[in-house]
Amino acid sequence: MSFLSFLFKKMQPSIQKEKCSSPKTSGELIAEVTGGANLVDGKQTWELAEDNKHDIEIMKRCCDAELKTMDKAGLVPAPYYFERVAILSRKEKNYQQEIFYCEQYIEKVEAFYSKRGSDGMADVRKGPRYQAILKRLPKAKELYAKQCT
Repeated sequence: MSFLSFLFKKMQPSIQKEKCSSPKTSGELIAEVTGGANLVDGKQTWELAEDNKHDIEIMKRCCDAELKTMDKAGLVPAPYYFERVAILSRKEKNYQQEIFYCEQYIEKVEAFYSKRGSDGMADVRKGPRYQAILKRLPKAKELYAKQCT
């Protein structure tokens, strides 16, 4: 049974019980199923994206939450947080950290699709954020090499 099928089955009883209240969101169900792996400070990662996009520590914690959710729920991690960490790392001239987060994301996403395939699901690798992460990696390596000489 796919993870989404599992979520929909789990959501059915709550919809019937809670006719007067709103049903649980997919994020709430994922949090319940994964033991809160997709949460940062009790919030969904997407809830932190706009207001905290300049806070590298929160963005790094969002990256961790996305990877934990991938491991527990089989959902591909969103590239937004990894790209933000890469951007903020470059601003700080922390090229080693930029490289780490870019490589980590690429490696985890490639492993995800090699294990599960991409049939019947959107392929994040075709999206602009994934492509941006791929494109910034060589430059980050070049800047890091210059910094070390």
